[in-house]
Amino acid sequence: MAFIGSSLDEAAAKRPDQIALKSGSAAWSWRALLADIGTVETAIRRATGKGGRVALLLDDPAALLICFFACARTGRIAMVLDPGWPAGQRPAVLVDAAPDLILDKEACSAALSKKAWGHIERGIGDPCEEDPFYCGFTSGSTGRPKGYLRNHGSWLKSFELSDREFGIPRRERVVVAGQLTHSLHLYGAVCGLERGHEVVLSPRFDPRTLLTDLSGCAHGSTLYATPTQLHFLAEATERKGPLDAVRHVLSSGAKWQDDDRRRLGGLFPNARLIEFYGASETSFITVSAGSALPPGSVGKPPPEVKITIGDPDTPAAAGTSGAIWVRSALLFSGYLFGDDPQTRWKDGWLTFGDEGYLDEGGFLFLTGRTNRMIVTSGLNVYPEEIESVLMAHPAVAGAVVAGLEDPVRGTRLEAAVQLQEALEHPREVLLAYCRDRLASAKLPRRIHFFDNLPQTAGGKLDIQRVSDMMKHGESDA
Repeated sequence: MAFIGSSLDEAAAKRPDQIALKSGSAAWSWRALLADIGTVETAIRRATGKGGRVALLLDDPAALLICFFACARTGRIAMVLDPGWPAGQRPAVLVDAAPDLILDKEACSAALSKKAWGHIERGIGDPCEEDPFYCGFTSGSTGRPKGYLRNHGSWLKSFELSDREFGIPRRERVVVAGQLTHSLHLYGAVCGLERGHEVVLSPRFDPRTLLTDLSGCAHGSTLYATPTQLHFLAEATERKGPLDAVRHVLSSGAKWQDDDRRRLGGLFPNARLIEFYGASETSFITVSAGSALPPGSVGKPPPEVKITIGDPDTPAAAGTSGAIWVRSALLFSGYLFGDDPQTRWKDGWLTFGDEGYLDEGGFLFLTGRTNRMIVTSGLNVYPEEIESVLMAHPAVAGAVVAGLEDPVRGTRLEAAVQLQEALEHPREVLLAYCRDRLASAKLPRRIHFFDNLPQTAGGKLDIQRVSDMMKHGESDA
């Protein structure tokens, strides 16, 4: 029976002493990796029952990956928490998540030090494809993360899609550009090990180290990175010249900028540049590779994914924008906690807040969201959360946060503020106030000050007008 992590035993049996995983200066052979996973499996089995929730609160990406596989192979649910969350947010998430076990740095080290693993008889209590194994987190409009569930079958089907669409030979090294709390990086690392690749993790994003990792494999390398990371990597590569060793570049989380795609094509002359569009709740929706992509499109759906626009019962005509509905075997199982009114099911179809249209050739174009969510540097951010933090400052009378086009981040966050009392050095004061209450990715890159923020006829802040004013760099204070 197939499940996430079931292929590791075969790899360890066939290539026990070959390198499976690297992270910084540490490395694991397939035998050593399976031994560490098995040790954590033993600890998890002793502390929880099948289906138990295990919160992973780990900065070290290798430790997180080992614990993630241990959860999956024992039929537990790995809940991947972000250590970078503000201190006040983590306890609230843990209350919602209600884990049966928390594996932080100390608990993980204690489990691994026991080396209690012996032979584990597979087939007894193994998970099935319908069992959930992964709880990821995505922001809600209140800033309180929602926990979404994935079952084994949805990721196994995604691996099959990756095999067919990307065609990565087993001998290639898979390099992951950032922390595994980002679902793109986690997927790349797990899929890579599942398919028998040597996987190289980055404890932190460092273009120079990444270039060394990418060039160090005789059979070529595959890179998983967000568009923002690729932008900075391209800048570093330009100073060194083309890198022939890169065979595949896979990116998701934001629209790839055309200039960056052209630059990367010259810097990685032997690489297929592959972009895929999806959401936490959907996995792959479209995949695009090569120059045949119409400008502005995010690609076509692969054969196992169906898309309709507007409503599954009465689809919109080509070129007509509406809610994007998706149907596939890759969809999530639902929210473990939290909810989103934009996420709805209908007869096996799922819509999740994105809007777009299909052209006559079946290419998908995004036109916006039914809510105000902003994607910046591959992360989902709700402006309402940042606005509520700004409004909590006693000197602030009104605040609007918008996403403005940015060549590096795809979209950058900027804020417009109306003060009700004078502040000395207001930008520095408000940024420091936000920094104490928000994750760094949610900090406004610029704050505009207005004597009077424009309002609608109904007396509400005119978000569209304020956004346009920020776009043109306007302020009157």
